[in-house]
Amino acid sequence: MRVVLAPRYCPFASPAHPDAGRMTERGGRWLNGFGLGLREPERSRMLNNDCGEFYGRIMPRAPAGRLQLAVDWCTLMVAFADAHCDEGAAGVRPGDFARLASRVLRVLEVPRAVMGPPGDVLLAAVRDLAERGRTWSTAAQWARVVEEHRGWFYGVLWEFACRAQDRTPALNDYAHMRQHTAAGPATLCWAEIVDGVEIPERDMASPAVRALRELAFTTAAFDDDLFSYGKERWLAARSAHATGCRLNLVDILAQERGLPVHKALEEAVALTNRLTARFARLREQVLPTASGPLRQHLDHLSTLLRGNAEWGLRAGRYSDPDGRHPGAVVTTGSFTDTAPPAGAPGIAALSWLWELPGYG
Repeated sequence: MRVVLAPRYCPFASPAHPDAGRMTERGGRWLNGFGLGLREPERSRMLNNDCGEFYGRIMPRAPAGRLQLAVDWCTLMVAFADAHCDEGAAGVRPGDFARLASRVLRVLEVPRAVMGPPGDVLLAAVRDLAERGRTWSTAAQWARVVEEHRGWFYGVLWEFACRAQDRTPALNDYAHMRQHTAAGPATLCWAEIVDGVEIPERDMASPAVRALRELAFTTAAFDDDLFSYGKERWLAARSAHATGCRLNLVDILAQERGLPVHKALEEAVALTNRLTARFARLREQVLPTASGPLRQHLDHLSTLLRGNAEWGLRAGRYSDPDGRHPGAVVTTGSFTDTAPPAGAPGIAALSWLWELPGYG
């Protein structure tokens, strides 16, 4: 399976963390230590997610000891998503997911709460993360962790509804939900804890910062659709649980606009480029008056955009779909310094990102 992507506009740097490989290994050992008992090829598949590389590119200068918290979360939650949200029979059982998600949220809220059967590996790992995270975080930071996970699980349940109806969503619906279904806010909430600096709520609640966060999370999620497109088609061709529902930007563009796949791929890249350009311009307008913590947060959003793109083009998560077929999917892409045309992309749910008073 080969996927060729048009050049991606992303004018940000995202160097790799020097301890990325070791953090990935430690994350795998940490999760296996709860009794997961992974053997090959499942262990290789987990390490192929390369969570140290992913989060290390978001925070390339963070102390490895503190950053390990975010890498461990990523290791657990990617495995959780694969097992309970996205693939196979689990992807059409919303009741099972809702029950499990409610337990995860309760353990995040109250780590000592007894939820689920004794020895539940997932909840034991979540409890460990919650206890470590609460030790390092402020009350406001931890409240954000819980709420961002609630938003993620809400997004996943929306995906379950699409599958249950065997319905590919409209582009306008998908565009505003994708930041949540991809766990964008739930991913980056750990960065604030790793930094050890609380971002004032007045900053986080401002329309311009809300727009920057939505732009970054939506763009990164659309990029994920590009990197995972080949993997999804490869798995669908071998699955007994495939449906007519498509939850990928490329498929949605192809269906809604009557495009062949190669044209839909081009339009998807063009959309991510336009979103990135808007993010870059709005960021430059916000930075001069940003507080120190907010400036740091905007830096992380910038490295997320480039780092996620760099990671996605290399991650074994996408090139080895099931842990048994290295190189089964080859996705090639590149970067360009040429900015796309300015202006909103004509998606109603996203138009507000270009309509902020005082920010042209």
